[in-house]
Amino acid sequence: MVRSILIGLMAALVLGAATPSAPAKAAFERGEKALAGNKLDEAAAAYRKALQATPNWAPALNGLGSALFKKGQAVEATALFKSATEADPEFKLAWFNLGYAARKSGDFAAAARAYERYTQLDPNDPDGFYGLAESYRQLGQPDKAIAAYETYIGREKRPGEQKWVEKAREQVTALRAQAADAAAPSATSTAPASAAPGFQTPSFAASSGELPAGATPNLNLSITRVRDGDALMKERRYREATFAYLDATHADPGNVEALFKLGNALAVLGYYSQAVERWNRVAQLTPDAAIRQSAQDNVARAQVRIAQQGGSPQAQGVAPGFGPVAEATRNQARRAYEQGVQRIQARDYAGALQSLTQAIQLEPTLSVAYTARGSAYIGLRRYAEAAVDYEYALRLAPDMASPLYGLGEAYRMLGRNAEARASYQRYATSTARDVRPELQAEARQSAERLK
Repeated sequence: MVRSILIGLMAALVLGAATPSAPAKAAFERGEKALAGNKLDEAAAAYRKALQATPNWAPALNGLGSALFKKGQAVEATALFKSATEADPEFKLAWFNLGYAARKSGDFAAAARAYERYTQLDPNDPDGFYGLAESYRQLGQPDKAIAAYETYIGREKRPGEQKWVEKAREQVTALRAQAADAAAPSATSTAPASAAPGFQTPSFAASSGELPAGATPNLNLSITRVRDGDALMKERRYREATFAYLDATHADPGNVEALFKLGNALAVLGYYSQAVERWNRVAQLTPDAAIRQSAQDNVARAQVRIAQQGGSPQAQGVAPGFGPVAEATRNQARRAYEQGVQRIQARDYAGALQSLTQAIQLEPTLSVAYTARGSAYIGLRRYAEAAVDYEYALRLAPDMASPLYGLGEAYRMLGRNAEARASYQRYATSTARDVRPELQAEARQSAERLK
């Protein structure tokens, strides 16, 4: 069963809303050939050439997403697949890829939406129904999952795929057994993740607190994402761990373990004020006196750090990145960042892209470098990639305003007018320290024109 990102010549058969130029078509064909040969850097470069020649061309966006996904850049790839579906809502290949990438990233709600659309566009392809069933199962929607599995079972006739039919049948049996079981699921303990230096991580066992009013938990997803975060912390992939724990708290706002560990991950990255918010929440929610004391101890330690360094890197007027990066490496990253900014000012966007990418490789939490690289992409008319970088900058530093204006520009050029208007409006009303009054006026005007 084809469960990976769909690539290859099929993409060339479906043209997006944009009409590709001859150079775009030629570059796209080079990209397809390189991708088929697993020459991923070569493929990505060719797809980017195609997008330079014809911005917002859905097959090229999808192709670039496929290359980046195979390189392990799932966040960027998912954003590109999403842009491809918006550039051409009938482009079924991009919908499948969006569903697969979102599912592999743990965003099962987005995966389900994408697979739903894909199965509407191609109801004869059993693979879409399997992906849809898996997404529903992870979302804790057993009735929908069973229906999708059964549709897959009825449509999968390929001899080589019958092992997946058996797996689908097993899932149906398990889901029906769960539905018949009246016992509510209980949280399981996970191994402690690495803590920020100087901060505690207590042991957790059935540690979920009282659920906020109106919240609907997805316990299984929340537990899964905590485990993902623990594994990422052990690998020192602190930024990705932060996002995993954040996903866990969204899935179950009462998951004390997820909140505690999210605080630790934020503290590693230097975001002490945000860490304090999570630990205070833990202290309010947990019935466990030991966990409450650990949270309060961490808050006290973080307050000392805030007094010494500020609550976040931005509070000090410096670029973020106080995580575990050697000082020499950090200084090298800052020099590359400053060189990139200078090149943007000189309109050397290609050179700026090279410098800023180097800065990000050296210091992956340097949010201002993502913002600046977004501007370089805008200068190169690579709007989908610009949007990816601006969105990533906001995830790293949600109290920044500059990425909001950049998002407005990128979305507007991509024809995503509703999202562009929302980004302009957020910038126009922002009180962040990096906001510029003249750009706020322009943002208000741009938002008004997009009504």
